[in-house]
Amino acid sequence: MNRELELMDNILNEVILSESAGKIYGSILSLMKEMPDFDECAVYVMRDEALNGNPDGIISFNQDAPEVVSKSAEEGKEICGIDEIAVPVIVGEEVAGVLYARSAEPDNKKSILKTVANLAAASIKNLEIKKEMAQSEKKYRSIIENAVEGIYMSTLDGRIIEANSSLVKFFGYNSKEELKEAGIPTTYRNPEERKEFIGRILREKKVKNYEIEYRRKNGELAIGNEFAVLAENGEKVIQGIIHDVTELKKIQREVEFYNALLRHDMWNKNQVVMGYLELLSDTGLSEEQRNFVERAKLAVKNNMVLIDNVKKLFTMGQRAAEQVDVDETIEDIINQLLHEADKRGISIYYTTSGIKIDGIPLIKEVFYNILLNAIFHSHCRNIRIGARRDKNFCRITIEDDGIGISPEIQKDIFMRKVEKSRRNGLGLYLSGKIVEMGGGSIEVKNRVEGGNIKGAIFEVSVPMQNDFKR
Repeated sequence: MNRELELMDNILNEVILSESAGKIYGSILSLMKEMPDFDECAVYVMRDEALNGNPDGIISFNQDAPEVVSKSAEEGKEICGIDEIAVPVIVGEEVAGVLYARSAEPDNKKSILKTVANLAAASIKNLEIKKEMAQSEKKYRSIIENAVEGIYMSTLDGRIIEANSSLVKFFGYNSKEELKEAGIPTTYRNPEERKEFIGRILREKKVKNYEIEYRRKNGELAIGNEFAVLAENGEKVIQGIIHDVTELKKIQREVEFYNALLRHDMWNKNQVVMGYLELLSDTGLSEEQRNFVERAKLAVKNNMVLIDNVKKLFTMGQRAAEQVDVDETIEDIINQLLHEADKRGISIYYTTSGIKIDGIPLIKEVFYNILLNAIFHSHCRNIRIGARRDKNFCRITIEDDGIGISPEIQKDIFMRKVEKSRRNGLGLYLSGKIVEMGGGSIEVKNRVEGGNIKGAIFEVSVPMQNDFKR
């Protein structure tokens, strides 16, 4: 979510200050294309004037539009397919366009695309405001009144000069007069936050993506994401837009709670298993049996490391770099999977490289999963692993001499629907996402000799120096 908000913040002024609907849609389309997990983005518009001078992807709405787009435009609400999302851009009571994107997680991405649609709608409303202000003050007030976001103007001491119905609704009051009588300061959950807000806007003249915890009239907590500027209207005043993110924050906190609960439960069960394995080690086992127990203990330890890494990945917006010895990491993974390879008559070869890189969280699990996939699914006899430095990247290749991978599967192998692994907490889809989040990439291709497929090659490219971001 932090990445999406950062991208929206970067184009906020550009979109809001655009002089035409076409430029707004063009900026919105560019924003969608930059967002993680969105593919094949498009904007379907109802008015042809929005097409002028725009790139491919701004499309006039017609009967050939995807089914989810037509349904979204007809019903005026967001529609999700198996791997696609359509969200209407509603200006006033009219559907002005539909934002469309493909995503492996349409239900999870619906909220952020709806926020982008609200931004487009608010921007188009702002454009209409600027055009109509010269014609009629009444029309101007009507558009402000119908805005989805809460819009206000207040003095520095919190006296409300203007407020729209969305703001009244956000704070839970019955009328504008009642809200004006209460004043802005009484809505803050923590009065000290009001002092911090005023101090910042006096220093910087504006604030963006400023989260504030409010108290509604009935005492309920409300969280607003605010954009505000300091302006002159005979006196210094604050003009602001408040986006209600209360439900979004509630969902995030619930996810964090259940994630922590699950990690705690899994950690405790792993400790129980480890205890029994320790007891089993002291029962006079044969050398072969002891070897199996040691491998089981190693697997449990790796699961506990994975749980700890997921905790770090989940709770950190930025992660300080930790150096990883590529040779030690690969050799450790080979040792873990050697038994599975031996059972299938597979030999694994690795040439040491002496390379050390900044670690991406869970990178060891990425290599583990790709090697496991080769052992279980390639029908190979040999697997060769190598690492080399290429400018600012380390390229690790995992190459087998098996049956290869069909072009159809290669195209979508890192998409969620192709995820096959059931022996590991990280499928190929998640492997691709983890490497991508660390600024790297994974490529897969067949090894071809004399026109015949002689196996598959996975190449993982990771930065030598990395600032991992969620």
